Amino acid sequence: MIYLLIGIGILFVSIGFLVTENNARYLLSGYNMMSKEDQKKVALKPYLQKFRKFHLFLGFSFSFLGIALIYFTEELAAQVFMVAYPILAYIYFVTTNLKTFKTSKKL
Repeated sequence: MIYLLIGIGILFVSIGFLVTENNARYLLSGYNMMSKEDQKKVALKPYLQKFRKFHLFLGFSFSFLGIALIYFTEELAAQVFMVAYPILAYIYFVTTNLKTFKTSKKL
């Protein structure tokens, strides 16, 4: 279970580094569906900085908090954490950064 926590944490961290300005038009959902004109209206560089910081924090906190839960509580608490924490974190990230993509007429 610890290896799974660490592996998923590494996955979250690597996602933060894999998405760049060059490949965002292919990888970012919503952004890749916009027209070229709408993509130019989006402040992509600041968004990607937030995206990277979020995924770094998510990856490290996921691993450390998950391992702490395994050692200090029951394993069931760690399992619930592994499911709920990323979902809640992504809901927070999407809602706080939704205004970035409101420039498009499709949204």
